[in-house]
Amino acid sequence: MQSEILLSFLLLSFANCISKYPVLIIISFDGFRYDFVGKKTPNILALRREGTYAPYINNVFPTKTFPNHHSIATGLYTEVHGVMANNFYDPEQQQIIKYGYEMFHYNEEIVPIWTHNERAASDRYSGIMMWPGGSFPYQNTYPQYFKEFDPHFDWNQRVDEVISWIVHPKRPANLIMLYIEEPDSHAHAFGPDSPVIIELIKRLDNLTCYLIKKLEENNLTEKVNLIFLSDHGMDSVSPPHFIDITQYLEPHTYDIAGSSPVLHILPHEGYEEAIYENLTEFSKKQGHFSVFKKDDLLTRWHFKNNPRTPPIFLLADDGYGFQDLAISAEYLSKKFNFKVSNKSKFGVHGYDNLDLKMKPYFVARGPKIKKNKMVIPFWTVDLFALFCEILEVPQLPSNGSLLRVHDVLVSRPYFVQVFPKFVLVAGGIVMTLILSVVFIAAVAYYFIRRQQNMTTAAALNKRFPQCYNNSIIEAQRLLDEEASLI
Repeated sequence: MQSEILLSFLLLSFANCISKYPVLIIISFDGFRYDFVGKKTPNILALRREGTYAPYINNVFPTKTFPNHHSIATGLYTEVHGVMANNFYDPEQQQIIKYGYEMFHYNEEIVPIWTHNERAASDRYSGIMMWPGGSFPYQNTYPQYFKEFDPHFDWNQRVDEVISWIVHPKRPANLIMLYIEEPDSHAHAFGPDSPVIIELIKRLDNLTCYLIKKLEENNLTEKVNLIFLSDHGMDSVSPPHFIDITQYLEPHTYDIAGSSPVLHILPHEGYEEAIYENLTEFSKKQGHFSVFKKDDLLTRWHFKNNPRTPPIFLLADDGYGFQDLAISAEYLSKKFNFKVSNKSKFGVHGYDNLDLKMKPYFVARGPKIKKNKMVIPFWTVDLFALFCEILEVPQLPSNGSLLRVHDVLVSRPYFVQVFPKFVLVAGGIVMTLILSVVFIAAVAYYFIRRQQNMTTAAALNKRFPQCYNNSIIEAQRLLDEEASLI
C-alpha cells in the first residue's frame, strides 16, 4: 500500500517536472498507407474524432523511407537536403552512400527540427527514438536523448522510455521523434494487403492505445500534442513483374544504386550514351519502365537539382520492379520462412508521389490541435512549419508553407492573425496615398488651367485692346474666328 502511494506521489511529481515549453510527440509508423486507417484501428479513429486529420498527405519523391523522414524533419525537398534514396552515389566522395552520417549531411547548414528546438533555448530538450538520421550530430550538436535503431527493442518499451524523457526531473524533453519500423518491414515480405499486415495494423493501433494510457497515467493528456504520421504507402509486385535490365547492358560498364522501383544507373566513363540508348530501346520493347537523363527528370519531383542525382534514372510503372527484387525475395523468403511463387506478392514503394498508393496518413491531437476537424491534404514539407508553430520556435526557411497547415491549429499562427489587420491598414494607407495623389493632381490642374486662362487673357488684351476691357467673351469669339480662317 505504501509503495503504491509512493509511486503515485512520484508520478505526480514527475508530471510537475515537464517542460515549460509546449510538448510535441511525433510518431511515425513506417509504410502506414493512408487507407490503413479504418482497418482494425479503433484507437486511431478515436484520435481523429478527438483531434484533426487529413485524408492523406503528399510526400516527396522518391517515396522512400530515408528521403521522406528527412523531409519531415527539415521541411525540404529531396534535391535540397540531399538524401536522394536509401542508398545512392555521391560524386564528391566517389562512393555509394548507405545509411550513416554522410547520407544526412549533404549541406551542413541544414538542421532538423530536433536541433532547431534545442537551439531555441538552453532549457529545451529533444528526444529521438530511432528516427532515421536522428542519432547523428548536426552542426556538432547531438539531441539530449537518442536511441539508435534496434528492431528488437520492444515497442511498449520505446514508449516508456520517451515518457521518461518527457518527465525527466532536470532535463524534461519537449520534443519527441518516435519511429516504428512497421508495417513496412513485414509488408515488403507479404505485400501491403495481406492478413499479416492487417494483424500488424491492429498491433500498431494497440500501441497507440498504450501511448494514450501512459499519457493519462502521467497526467500529460492535456499537456502533450501528438502527431501520428507516416513516410509513404505501399504497392504490391509479383515475380512475373520483375524486370531484368542487366540483360540489355554490357557487364562491367556501369554501377547501380537505389532500389526498386527507382534505380540509379552510373555508367563508366565513355559508356553514357550507349547505356542510355540500350535502356531506352529496352523500355520501348518492355513497356513498363521509364528512362530519364538527369536533365529530363520531372521538375515537380524536386529531385534533379543536386550533384547526387544520378546521370541516368529508371522508374518502374506501378506494380512493377527491377531485378533487385529477385534478390530481396530470396532473402525475405528465408527470413520469414516461406516459398516464393509467381503468385507471391512483395511490398514495394518509391513510385511517383502522385500515386495514391504511396500516400501516408496524418492524425493529430492535443491542446494546440482542433477537435473533430478534417483538413485538406497538404505536403510533407509543410510539417516542419507546423512543428515550429506548435513548439513556439522561430520559423526557418523551408520548401513548405504554414498557410497550408494552419487550419490544424486551435489558434491561428501570429502572421495569419495579423494578416487581415495588415491588409486593412495597408489598404487604408494605399487609399490615402491615392486620394492624396488625386487631390494634388486636381490642384495642379486648377492652377495650370488658371495660368492658361491668364495667358489667353493677356494675348487677347494685346490683340484686341479696344474690346478686352468691355467684353472678354467677345474678344475670345473674334480670336476663334480669326483662327478658323488661317
